[in-house]
Amino acid sequence: MKYRYSVIALLLCFFSFSAFSGRGMRSFAIVVDEQLMDSCRASINKYAASVQADGLTTHIVVDRWNIPDSIRTRLHQLYLHDQLEGAVFIGDIPVPMIRDAQHLATAFKMDQRRAWDRSSIPSDRFYDDFDLRFEYLKQDSLQSLLHYYSLTAEGAQSVESEIYTARIKPPKYEGKSRFELIDAFLEKAVREKATARQISQITYFAGNGYNSNSLVARADERLSLNGQFSVLAQGKGNLNYIDHTFDEFVKGRLMAELEREELDLAILHHHGADDTQYLNASPYTIMTDKWLEMARKFFRGKIRSAKDTTASKQYYIDNYNVPESWVNNAFDPGIMLQDSLSDAAMDIHIADLEGFTPGVPFVMLDACFNGSFHLEDYISGHYIFNPGKTVVVKANSVNTLQDIWTNQLIGLLELGVSVGNWAKEQFTLESHLMGDPTYRYASNRNDRDDLNRAIAHRRNDLSYWKRLLKDKHPEVKALAMKILFKKGALTPDQLYAIQTSDVSPTVRLMAYHLLIQSDSEQLVPAIEAGLHDNYELIRRFAAMHAGENQSPRLLDDLMKIRLSPGVSERVYFQVRGAVEQYAKDDALAAFDKQLEGRSGSWYEKIKAERTNFERILSAKEEDMKQLLDREVESRNKRFNITALRNSNQAAYLDTLFRFMKESDDQNLRQLLAEAFGWYTRSWKKQEIVDFCRAQAAVEKDDTVKRELLRTVRRLTD
Repeated sequence: MKYRYSVIALLLCFFSFSAFSGRGMRSFAIVVDEQLMDSCRASINKYAASVQADGLTTHIVVDRWNIPDSIRTRLHQLYLHDQLEGAVFIGDIPVPMIRDAQHLATAFKMDQRRAWDRSSIPSDRFYDDFDLRFEYLKQDSLQSLLHYYSLTAEGAQSVESEIYTARIKPPKYEGKSRFELIDAFLEKAVREKATARQISQITYFAGNGYNSNSLVARADERLSLNGQFSVLAQGKGNLNYIDHTFDEFVKGRLMAELEREELDLAILHHHGADDTQYLNASPYTIMTDKWLEMARKFFRGKIRSAKDTTASKQYYIDNYNVPESWVNNAFDPGIMLQDSLSDAAMDIHIADLEGFTPGVPFVMLDACFNGSFHLEDYISGHYIFNPGKTVVVKANSVNTLQDIWTNQLIGLLELGVSVGNWAKEQFTLESHLMGDPTYRYASNRNDRDDLNRAIAHRRNDLSYWKRLLKDKHPEVKALAMKILFKKGALTPDQLYAIQTSDVSPTVRLMAYHLLIQSDSEQLVPAIEAGLHDNYELIRRFAAMHAGENQSPRLLDDLMKIRLSPGVSERVYFQVRGAVEQYAKDDALAAFDKQLEGRSGSWYEKIKAERTNFERILSAKEEDMKQLLDREVESRNKRFNITALRNSNQAAYLDTLFRFMKESDDQNLRQLLAEAFGWYTRSWKKQEIVDFCRAQAAVEKDDTVKRELLRTVRRLTD
């Protein structure tokens, strides 16, 4: 294969090499650092050839100066002029660290006064979402690859990437250079691309905590996946479920499952860190001696982690009646080793992956921090750089919610859609692909290439998507709905009709998902219908969004569910939080209304909860009153304002507006202006927008004014 070498304008600060097999084709960019190109040229060229053989014109872009803006400019040019659909960053490519954009992440809400490398979000949305606008801040003084940017109000305030991206960045392996590791991975990627297989074997895993402890959530996920993959719906293939409760320590079972060469796709739900996949809780047991030993181990751990171990020991003895003999051996080397080995057995650590050869091509890690590619070592990197067959992993660079639709459109993978084109449809600021984003399974339909191409390059062909709206495959129909709605070719009324009538839970969920992003009159009716849908994930989302919206129209339904004996665990959690956001008098009246005429032990128990419920509501009311009290310390007010990002309380907007007008604490006013930007689904959103515009027009503090205008843009984008 011949490559054409051309020099890009010097202001772009890099060179580009292109492999062309004809103008008008879809294209793909391989961005590499200069050293890597010199050392791994043969494997890079071989990988480029394999990508091109799959129908993508390949551009090899060599970054020379480690300037993110230059790379972004080049990718944007290729998108505009060469039908670029995706890119992969291989080696030491600059990492954009994004600030002032926490609303684009699902869970990250860290105080930006903390260390910049911890309070910023490593995100390649800088490279693949061209509608976002950034202001360059600085380069990290110790970690030269890290570049800090602020998201500005001039660009989009939601993620909708034009291209997909992925990282191929080696983690730490003793005795192996990054060049060796990348050579080996690219050889594996080429090999697996040539032997693409149809999806028939799928495994999903539920670790301890969060949604995984809701049996209804996991059961409904099984129902959904069976519908999303036609091979499963037809009674073929196999869908395996592994729960952390299956074994005292489930690690061995899960790792063995992932090593099965017949396994095609793995979806793992658990907690995570950059170096750990958290799987287990304390082992379940009916043996008294084991319960006692777990209790002893718990208190030993508490004492070891305390700043004052002596005081800590005495605290637990005095307050928990812990026998002194339980904790006297807390620092015994043998006992510490025993406890350490027990802790290690509960989870997957980087050290556990030595010699691990996963047989599954694609793994989704629905967990926090497993995709922290900006660090020297990170666990998802070991999945792709280990021997075996794994060539691509989806993971998160920071913390993430599990109350999101991680399996959105995943059934497209059985139709020949690449992992990159699939992932692009649900990118958040923190979600990333590690490995080869062009990898795709063989399609079980004859139109293998059409749908994959269409996702990237036929989005404006409305007649094509209207045709697919009638497709029997629920994932194809859902994708068509998404594209048509965003193009204005599907109305909120039509979506609402689909949400309330379609037999497929994923189609109904897509209709609901799209309506929730709109400002239509169908927003509240969609939430109402969602609260009573048969699919647990729709009910859970509706409960969560009801808590964000807080329309008076929703309160009676929410309270009815709050008091119901049959509500599932995760739905109850969201509903309980939702009703606590309403004004005290309204919430208590709704509580009493739903209990009127009820009898029996269950409702007597609920009645006993009223006192605590009133206490919670009163505390929230008092928190808002304190904002106007000049005697209350600033730090307390700061905490209450920050909490609004999660609560979106609309009942006390008059108080919040008054604080913004009257307070002379500019830091707190800036914080409140930013907090208003989280009220994206509030029934009072327009009132907030009007206030922020009016306040910005008279605002004298430039920082506060800038934040007010950012909020206006976030709420109207």
